[in-house]
Amino acid sequence: MSRAERWSRPRKLRRVLAGALVLATIASVLLVGGLNWVAARRLLSEGTQQQLVSVGESRARSLEAGVERLLAQVSAVAADLAVVEALDRLDEAFAELDQESLTPTQDAELDEYYEANVIGPINDAGLGPVTLADSGPPPSARYLQYHYTATQPPDERAAVTDPGDGSAYSDVHAEVHPFLLEVAAALNVEDLLLIDAAGPEIVYSIDKRIDLGTPLDGALHDDTALAETILEDLGRVRTGDAVLGDYQIYVPADGRPVLFAAAAVRSNTEVIGAIAVEIPAERLSALTTGSGDFEAIGLSEGENYVVSSSGQVLQSESRLWIEDPDAYLAKTDDETAELVELFGSPVGIQQVDTEAVRAAIDGMVFEGATKNYLGMETFTHATPVDIEGTNWVAVTEVDQSDARAPLLAYGLRLGLVMLITIPIAGLIGIWLADRITRPIPPVLAAAEAVAEGERDPDLPDLGRDEFGDLSRRLGTMAADLAQREQELDDEFERTRALLLSVLPPRIVDPDGEVSSDTEMVDIVTVVSIDVVLQGEPAEHIDTLNRLRDTAEAMAVERSLDRVRAAADRLLLLIGAGKDDDGAAAAIDFARDLLTEARRVAEDDGVDVAFKMGLSTGPVGTGVLQRGSLTYGAWGEPVRRALAIGALSGTDEVLIDESTRLAAGVDLPLADDVVALDGQDMSLYVLGADG
Repeated sequence: MSRAERWSRPRKLRRVLAGALVLATIASVLLVGGLNWVAARRLLSEGTQQQLVSVGESRARSLEAGVERLLAQVSAVAADLAVVEALDRLDEAFAELDQESLTPTQDAELDEYYEANVIGPINDAGLGPVTLADSGPPPSARYLQYHYTATQPPDERAAVTDPGDGSAYSDVHAEVHPFLLEVAAALNVEDLLLIDAAGPEIVYSIDKRIDLGTPLDGALHDDTALAETILEDLGRVRTGDAVLGDYQIYVPADGRPVLFAAAAVRSNTEVIGAIAVEIPAERLSALTTGSGDFEAIGLSEGENYVVSSSGQVLQSESRLWIEDPDAYLAKTDDETAELVELFGSPVGIQQVDTEAVRAAIDGMVFEGATKNYLGMETFTHATPVDIEGTNWVAVTEVDQSDARAPLLAYGLRLGLVMLITIPIAGLIGIWLADRITRPIPPVLAAAEAVAEGERDPDLPDLGRDEFGDLSRRLGTMAADLAQREQELDDEFERTRALLLSVLPPRIVDPDGEVSSDTEMVDIVTVVSIDVVLQGEPAEHIDTLNRLRDTAEAMAVERSLDRVRAAADRLLLLIGAGKDDDGAAAAIDFARDLLTEARRVAEDDGVDVAFKMGLSTGPVGTGVLQRGSLTYGAWGEPVRRALAIGALSGTDEVLIDESTRLAAGVDLPLADDVVALDGQDMSLYVLGADG
């Protein structure tokens, strides 16, 4: 086309099309960009919340499983006869310490130890003031603490088997201590305490700290989680179960946050005391943080932690504390920061009094946006944790700014794309306007495709001009052709289905034609089936239909030809058109059908007699066209099968001599031998079990 010809076309249409295309492109980009922004914001928020729910529930269940596993181990140790014996012997030896006493020099050394290592640090930390009079060792503990605590280096106390004081306690301790060390190592705990029931007093510990020999109702254990666990919680659980306390600052453990799991120790049916094991904070934190691998548990950002209902304090370490202690201390209040820095962990110190935690403590699951314990805006999921003896909640949260960072990055990228796309789209629109005023090749291609058989051509929207009208008409024509072809296909399928309903599939070809309508004679086995229902048949029409459908389905599955079918009667052939006479297959079919018929009758609660007769021999078959197309079979075996089927008893199959010989099976002879046309017949009985 020359330039003159091109510019001789109407310019108005080109300008209108060009302007419309440019405006449509700009509007589309803006609309798509805006919709994508809104959708991305919604999906990001929903996706973040869904991920939090998934991670939170997973961590809560992991925490429950891990703690329950630990409690089961503690319970099993408490039931160990060696532990029972160790506690019993230590308890007796501890009672004998009333006869032992320290020398004045030893008493003074013990007091000096307390002043330097207990009283002084407590007052220096601002937790006092305390004095030796109110925080010194009770009389019951002085002897043990002098020999096992004050005079031993802290890092060597657990290795001391016998301090050489000559007491009965030390003799018993020397025997049981190695075994209890192995128990603690197997449980992977920091300390193991044995507590007698009488005091109750701590009669043994591995680490030999200042709680050794102390009574749980004494000043040292005032308001401690250990005392509450032993004195209150342990008595409320079932026999053989262990309980868990809360992490709490524990003075004997150098002020570290400590959690105890405890179980009652019984000798026969009598509770003689308890075993308590100290769980390090790192062990619980490992369950909530995936041992620090936050990516592995689905938290590239955010954190997961546990809070107790008692005081609403942390029971596991915060991710911010693990990764950046200075930033953590900067975000919390000064008083809490001092304690966290002093004891080296926020566990048991940091209070978490948030909306999410309060809801979870009340037994509800919290999901949504809120503020966390450090005042940060977060997406949060909080759920109760089901652990015996505790009222904990598991919290999973992610900072809203971290969660929305991908959205802001997406917005910047979207804006950049729009700045680049809009000018390019405008140029393309002008070029397309020029192209649209010419005959449209896609319309021609679609017309050729329709002529070649395509009924869903790819037709572009060409507007409301001649080309657009042509495109729409072409699409309508293709749709009409497709509908008419579908109607022809449906009619063919209906015709073929009708043929298959009256003729065997083997004589109906894929084109829906009868492949053979000539008569033929084969050695086949005839199966006659009669269904007799007790009572009015109309009352059991559903059962009758089920029995008939079951028989027909099994016949189709095993390639039997259906000759005659009624509501309560079927006549089938097996072996027609095949080398095999079908006798063995017919017997298997009859046996399986009888079993299935019994099941159907039992399911429906109907008293039904399912009767069958089998006969083998030459049978003529063919397509009969007497007014309507049918499939017929004739011959002596047909007559015999119908006759002996009618003679069979309830849930019985009668087989004549021809079928038995053809199948080569041994069957019991029927009691009554009947005659057909004056000739006796030898009949055999086949039941569902035979």
